[in-house]
Amino acid sequence: MNRAYIIVDNLKIGGYQRLSLDQAYALADLDFTVSIIVLSPKSQWDAAKIEATDLFQKTIELFESGSSRFSIFKTLVKKIPPGERDALIISHSLRATFALRFMKILLGRKFTINTTLHQLPRLSHFSQRLKRFIYSQFSDNLYCFSRAAEMDWYSQFGNKFEFFTSNFSKKIHLMRNGVYLGRLIHERNILETKTSPRIIYLGRLSFWKGLETIKMMAKSLELNEYNFVLMVPAIKPEDLAELSALLGNRLSVIEGKSVASFSSQRGDVHIYPANYGNEVKVIESISLNCLEMCAMGVPSVVTAGGLVTWPELSDCGLVQEVDWSNIKEIERVIRLSQFVELSVSEQTRITQLVDINRQIERYLESI
Repeated sequence: MNRAYIIVDNLKIGGYQRLSLDQAYALADLDFTVSIIVLSPKSQWDAAKIEATDLFQKTIELFESGSSRFSIFKTLVKKIPPGERDALIISHSLRATFALRFMKILLGRKFTINTTLHQLPRLSHFSQRLKRFIYSQFSDNLYCFSRAAEMDWYSQFGNKFEFFTSNFSKKIHLMRNGVYLGRLIHERNILETKTSPRIIYLGRLSFWKGLETIKMMAKSLELNEYNFVLMVPAIKPEDLAELSALLGNRLSVIEGKSVASFSSQRGDVHIYPANYGNEVKVIESISLNCLEMCAMGVPSVVTAGGLVTWPELSDCGLVQEVDWSNIKEIERVIRLSQFVELSVSEQTRITQLVDINRQIERYLESI
């Protein structure tokens, strides 16, 4: 029997949380018995609540663990029985990686630990970066989701420690993100009657994800023929009131729904106006939402300077970069993106490129 264990800090609405669910779905389709071990109380399982039906249908088990090192160790010993040397172990938690290594040392377990880092090191304080660096050394295989994270990893402590991190620490390997295609609606609605083009935003509304940029765009007279669709976990009343005052009936807000319920239309343009701040020198502009939109043939407009991980998406025209402080440039690029159409063969190539099964194949090589 094929077994897989995915360990994650929480199942709130977010990137690595959705990635862990997508990995579970893909493995279940390959006849793996999948268990997700969550290192937080069920009150922090919002993503799992939204996708409860899919988890049930694919018979994916979810187990709750405390967050202390001892609780994590105890839960992992209980849930991963002896003799599981061929089980696939995927850790999205460095605390879990630390506990898994002690299981191997103290109990003689033979499984392989696969750990993926999901945050640019520079986005955390030095003490937190140092802790993350030390914990990462306990993994067997260490991965990151982007070239930006890989580059930042080897320079995270500055020139003083760069030689050490490059030559003596655990090597980190790029494993590009992917999406579970089974959750997406691939058919685009081509309506005979003329409808207004739409600007699509998916994800949490926060400053660093571009909330103020969205408000600026809502004020633009050059974009007044576009409807705005915000598909978000939740929206603050004050933000909803401000956007409603600016957009009126051009605004649609969909709260607490999975992207599986999103149906694209011809003329849609997805935006991902992430703002990393001036101190961050290397960035990643392609979110999971961007990959999902690409899989459906919907073009994305993203923050300039962060396409090094996914050059293919820019080469085919599905993703365009923009300076979000320049409203004229935003207007121009959105209009250009609105008319991007790929051939059937090119769209198939892009869809296969972002398929999460490419990730799964890499993981299975480690067993």
